[in-house]
Amino acid sequence: MATAAATATIASTAKSAYLETRLRTAGGLTVTDITEEVQGAVKESGVTDGIACIYSPHTTCCVRVNEMETGFLEDFANLLKALVPHDSYYAHDDWDRRTENICPEDMDQGNGHSHCMAMLLGTAGESVPVRDGELQLGTWQRVLFIELDRERDRRWLVQVVGA
Repeated sequence: MATAAATATIASTAKSAYLETRLRTAGGLTVTDITEEVQGAVKESGVTDGIACIYSPHTTCCVRVNEMETGFLEDFANLLKALVPHDSYYAHDDWDRRTENICPEDMDQGNGHSHCMAMLLGTAGESVPVRDGELQLGTWQRVLFIELDRERDRRWLVQVVGA
């Protein structure tokens, strides 16, 4: 019995764009709304249908989608501080024990609590669908860059992919 082989031709019209933005954070659980910059990257990319991946390449920062509302942000900060108190013992900050990944500036001010907070918050980034050239965010949703450590120079990245 003979079978016919199926063939398909797929035409790719994929586009991709990358943006890196640098900022100086104020430190200590600061939240920066980066929604407009991300939407600008989407517009500049020319992608009308696809996805925007927003990422923090820092272990003590993250990108989240949520509401940018003062009461919520206060509640969120209080919850994190209760779950991961700054003044608790963290082996990460114990210089008599720690032998790996040592950064001299961390020896002045421990940041074990910041790393623990970041692990609780999950991944370092978010992926947001793009439709008709717009981020598909809910009514109150914003793209937020969250600093969990002290004041530092930071950056966030956005990769927009689609057609």
